[in-house]
Amino acid sequence: MTIFIMTHPVPNDVKSLVTIKEEDVVIGVDQALSAIYKQRIKVDFAVGDFDSLKNKGLLHGLNTEELPTEKDVTDSYYALKRAHEMPHDEIILIGGAGGERIEHAYAHMNLFYHFPKIKMITEHSEIFKLDKHMQITHKGYINIFPYHEAIITLKGFKYPLDSYHLSPFDNLGISNELTDDTGKIFIEKGSILVILTNKKSA
Repeated sequence: MTIFIMTHPVPNDVKSLVTIKEEDVVIGVDQALSAIYKQRIKVDFAVGDFDSLKNKGLLHGLNTEELPTEKDVTDSYYALKRAHEMPHDEIILIGGAGGERIEHAYAHMNLFYHFPKIKMITEHSEIFKLDKHMQITHKGYINIFPYHEAIITLKGFKYPLDSYHLSPFDNLGISNELTDDTGKIFIEKGSILVILTNKKSA
């Protein structure tokens, strides 16, 4: 079972990005509820302080957990915490990057520290944390950033690396591409944040 947590800004066509099965669970976070309902996606649970939800009527008859406006964690963090308490095979955060609040996008990147196994899918990108070897076939841009620091080797890439020490705030890994059908990422130490971006949106 997959738990989908949808947070603002929600992609324009979620169903083109992921397949939501009958047994899956959808959690709507605060104002994301408006976009979710417009796309006719069934919501199983809503969480947030709902200070930015204009149509409070969307909460009627919905299993809801209302949070205080003043708190020490974001609504998305709380939703992820609740999701981890539920049975699941995978947790995917939908949205959360873009819009008028860039600080929230940055905060969502920090969620990988607390919840390293989640995946994040936005309008144009897929984001995940990686701490082991991986083969990749993505045809768009492959962006690699250190999570703290990492030593990595890249094979089959336009810009290959050989046991390169990727230090914090190093942007060397941005806008890479595959030259082979399959690329290989070897992580000898540490972990990285991988952002796969579609070329048509870059």
